[in-house]
Amino acid sequence: MTKRWKKRLIVTGAMLLGGVIGIMLVLWMLMRGTPDWYHPRSMTVEQFEAAAQRATNKLAMVQNEAARARAVENAQRRHPSTSTSKPARDPITVSFTDDELNAFFDKWSVFQGLKNSYEKYLSDPYIVLQDGRVILAGRVKELGAIASIHFEPSIDEQGRLELRIMRVLAGKLPLPDAAVTQYHSKASSAIQKKMPGWRQQASIDSNGIPNASAIDAVMSEMLMNVLEERPSEPVLFLPLIDRGSVPVKVQDVKVQDHTLTLTVMPMTSDERGELLRRIRDGSLASGT
Repeated sequence: MTKRWKKRLIVTGAMLLGGVIGIMLVLWMLMRGTPDWYHPRSMTVEQFEAAAQRATNKLAMVQNEAARARAVENAQRRHPSTSTSKPARDPITVSFTDDELNAFFDKWSVFQGLKNSYEKYLSDPYIVLQDGRVILAGRVKELGAIASIHFEPSIDEQGRLELRIMRVLAGKLPLPDAAVTQYHSKASSAIQKKMPGWRQQASIDSNGIPNASAIDAVMSEMLMNVLEERPSEPVLFLPLIDRGSVPVKVQDVKVQDHTLTLTVMPMTSDERGELLRRIRDGSLASGT
């Protein structure tokens, strides 16, 4: 081989190596990069407290309407001949901004002791509402990067809740399928281990308030349905900081202008009983 060809090979190899290193640096910077929409703790203390209180007031309105519906339903059962024709319940439409959701979640997670659990794995959780999408994000310690899951929520033709995953990112890059599968497997294994106990211990009291096991069972089934790309029961548990959660059926969901709008219906005693039956026998997993 002539000196000229050796020189060309060395130059070509150096250029290829430089290109590979450059690409790796770009990928590293993208993975460690911060998405433009990620800015937790951007509110002042006063703004944070006001946003949390607005969210609490809206959730209290839903809980109060659910209590009114139960009272009307009970009265109609006790005195069917004297009851009015007014329906026991009406749909409720309530809207939350992403600031309200973030502030409420922060206070609620502290009050419920949830923050101590997730801080081992995740810091600075953040909710972003973009047109048509809900983004859940946070710094994942195992990845050393900001991870985000982008959902498109909707109600399908059968009235079931769809939470379609559109993107999973580490920083500004798509998370590799192998990593997604790994987290999927971990979540599935943990849920399968705990689900029998949750089903057995699930209950809903006479005021329509579910216990923690009932909520864990339904929300875990929903998570598994999301991961398996299946629809779920259109059931949500809307929380209050210190007064439990109220189960509602979701009739419509919209995300627009940094606002999540839900139309929900308080559940009747028969619907709550049916929900509890399906929790205990495991038929929620079908998503029907």
